[in-house]
Amino acid sequence: MNSFIFKNQDSYLDYGIVINKLPALIKAERNVDEIEIQGRDGDLTIDYETYKPITFTLECTVINEDKMEDIKSWLNGFSNLILSWRSDKYYKAKMINRIDISESMSDLGEFPLLFKCQPHAYSLRNDIVTLIAPGTIYNGGSTNSKPIITIYGTGAITLTINSINVILTNVVDYVTIDSELMDAFKDSQLMNQFMTGEFPELIKGANTISWVGTISKIEIIPNWRWL
Repeated sequence: MNSFIFKNQDSYLDYGIVINKLPALIKAERNVDEIEIQGRDGDLTIDYETYKPITFTLECTVINEDKMEDIKSWLNGFSNLILSWRSDKYYKAKMINRIDISESMSDLGEFPLLFKCQPHAYSLRNDIVTLIAPGTIYNGGSTNSKPIITIYGTGAITLTINSINVILTNVVDYVTIDSELMDAFKDSQLMNQFMTGEFPELIKGANTISWVGTISKIEIIPNWRWL
């Protein structure tokens, strides 16, 4: 039985909604600009190295029509979306259509649901990786991940990931680097002024991690993801 989970509720188990047909598995389109230049063959391509959102259209049927009002209330806003045929991953999604389910059911016997998702699928298993000495961690996803890294130490620290250096100063006890939010912080206090270098990413495959300075351990929430 094909279904989906949204706002931690299962479409089939909680609302009697089933998916009639699996949607196409879409790969996100890369963000590029193509600029025509007079006197030049072809065009100039500017690659921003980012991706556009994707949209899933789910053709659904309701088994229990008594829950129509509950369904309308549930299916709105933002949440993680888990598809039963990719149950080890989730999408960051929002509902983008407000439909009259009752009218669609009477006319067609089914209704469409449109979810607009961020371009990556994320691993539901996002276990913390702890390093107490320099080492290697492996990214089994299909693209770079943007981890959350907490460094426990003091003073001036240089963290090196795949030959890329992140320099931290004035560390007291610990500092967290969130590469997706692009912020360094300790609890609620921003620490960006004490960080030099790019926010680190974990490339596909092996990633070597080392450091210079006083560190007791590093904890990494890897945020593995797929396109």
